[in-house]
Amino acid sequence: MALEVLTFVKPAWIKPLWKKLGRISEERKKELDRLRDEFVDPEQLRDIYIEPHLQDRNSADELRDEHQTATRQAAFEWINEFFQNKKMPLEKDGSHQLFILSDAGMGKTSLLLMIKLMHLTKFWPPGHYCELFKLGADTLERVQALPNKSETVLLLDALDEDPKAWKRIQERLLELLQASEDFRRVIISSRTQFFPAMEPDNFGRAEIKIFSGHHCPVLFISPFNDTQVRDFIERKLPLRWYHFSFQYGRVKKEREKAFCLLEHMQDLRMRPMLLQHIDKLLDKNCQQEWNAYTVYEALVDEWLDREVRKLRDQYPGQQVPERKELFLACLRIAEQIQRDGNSTRIISEGDLQQLIQQDPTIAWLNKFELGGRSLLNRNSDRAFRFSHYTVQEFLLAWGVVHEQLVGQEPLRATDQLVRFLVLADRFYLIYTVLDLAGFNWQGYVDTYGAPAFRDRRLSNDAAGPEMIFLPGGRFQMGDEDNGPIHEVEVDNFALGRYPVTFAEYDAFCAATDRKKPKDEGWGRGQRPVINVSWQDAQEYCQWLSRETGQQYRLPTEAEWEYACRAGSDSVYCFGDDERSLGEYAWYLGNSGDKTHPVGEKRANGWGVHDMHGNVWEWCQDWYRGKYYVECQKQGVVENPQGPSSGSNRVMRGGSWSYDGGNVRSAYRLRSSPGDRYASYGFRLASGHQAGQGPEAS
Repeated sequence: MALEVLTFVKPAWIKPLWKKLGRISEERKKELDRLRDEFVDPEQLRDIYIEPHLQDRNSADELRDEHQTATRQAAFEWINEFFQNKKMPLEKDGSHQLFILSDAGMGKTSLLLMIKLMHLTKFWPPGHYCELFKLGADTLERVQALPNKSETVLLLDALDEDPKAWKRIQERLLELLQASEDFRRVIISSRTQFFPAMEPDNFGRAEIKIFSGHHCPVLFISPFNDTQVRDFIERKLPLRWYHFSFQYGRVKKEREKAFCLLEHMQDLRMRPMLLQHIDKLLDKNCQQEWNAYTVYEALVDEWLDREVRKLRDQYPGQQVPERKELFLACLRIAEQIQRDGNSTRIISEGDLQQLIQQDPTIAWLNKFELGGRSLLNRNSDRAFRFSHYTVQEFLLAWGVVHEQLVGQEPLRATDQLVRFLVLADRFYLIYTVLDLAGFNWQGYVDTYGAPAFRDRRLSNDAAGPEMIFLPGGRFQMGDEDNGPIHEVEVDNFALGRYPVTFAEYDAFCAATDRKKPKDEGWGRGQRPVINVSWQDAQEYCQWLSRETGQQYRLPTEAEWEYACRAGSDSVYCFGDDERSLGEYAWYLGNSGDKTHPVGEKRANGWGVHDMHGNVWEWCQDWYRGKYYVECQKQGVVENPQGPSSGSNRVMRGGSWSYDGGNVRSAYRLRSSPGDRYASYGFRLASGHQAGQGPEAS
């Protein structure tokens, strides 16, 4: 007798699903209302939902390594295969508990909701059940109370929003896996950056690094491909046979404009959440430089402009608030939700009334038309929440950038909030307004890379120094000749991609009416500035900080070597073979006895140029002949600041006039703070600098 083949999810069911949804029983209508309150109104998915693909590798890994090739498959097909097998693993090793991961706005919640809707509309085989919960404080109790576990598929959404998982991810994962081990199948969704690192075991199965024994399958939602993007736009802006010629032409023109806009949105066009709001951007200039920050800014502006027009029509003769006032009202709500730490990301009616007493403008939000096109929604308890948590994160980032937050306590850092601040050219604010405790920098970098950011002077529009964000970490500092070798840990900071150039320093001289340093006849412009002392470098940092409102400084010696090594432990950033040095450095062997424009040689692994050779670079630290001997007794030395006093300052990197042995990663030089020579320059750092620590370097 052939085995029964069960079907749980199928793309052909999507279209008839919407018709059946209107004819469900009263009991199931209550469940549908709960889904609307806890997740999103299914009506928002009508006509525009596109089945995504799943893949067995993170798309970010493919970008970093061209040899990483993912296996892709239609989501419903892959999930149906996962659901079909009736057998439970005898050892309950996690193979029936699947994790679905992706970046924000890629459709994790929508995918789980569609699975649940197929069950709710009775497409599922009889005798099989499906439960969908948002992860939160009461999840374990809700799961334990469910009947028929062996025939129930359990869907748990948003591990990254679960307060029970913050700063205790290992414990929470074990709790969830143990509580759900008796279910037929389990799917848990999470943002990729939040999820722990994985590695294959001896059988090639993915295993979460922080604990063994569970071999849960892990799949990633693939970014939309160009065909899916085009399909989405065609559904969002449909051309109907019954359109009059002028309507047909208008929609066709809007489509063309949408595709023009998508070309400037780069990877953002692959996110269903942003595509859903593409119509709100169509009135914007297609030539704008789009990134996540500017796209969300335009989305919110368009939405609020529409609401202002509606309010004026609805309340003629009354003074309705302008867009900026409503923007700030939304920011108040976003800040209240974030500071409350509410996993459901809502603000209750009671808390809302308290905010209205403080700011009456917020009361106008009650009059908004909160439908599918709105970025703000209400549940059945009249509690506000944003249509997607990234809208809330953007508002917080905007509030940081424009100094409009009310609370004084640091905001809890999230990868999306950090990304918004980086893209808004406000990287330095990350250290002053965010609580970084427990923040997964490695997850952030794995997804977005170590992005360069460009500061801009506020006094004029001239471009400022280009900086590279470097997530903190540990490394072995020093070498056999410059020891003792010791383990050092540095905090997150940013470093100039290049040494400060004559063009940049000459602007400082012109602004402060000081004499420009000599260039020795080699030229100025993009060559590194030379003949500058440690004191000159300090004055430049102070001036640029005043000009930009950002805090620039010299790097500590530990930060400099950490950045130079870029994760390596070899003589040079690229390895031990000096024969390759000429690809990375201007030194005695190839410089022709002069400096050269910055950036002409290859960058190290973190994108920083000229760390070997060209000019010696001043560091913040006082010099000590040998690293502080106590560092070996202390174990890891955190953020070493060097001696508290001395007669010479540290210099690093070598220069055009030194041989290959003197431009290696660990080589050190000393000089008096007032010395100026034709091989002396400097490079900027930015970000929090730890207080005076042990005299470790």
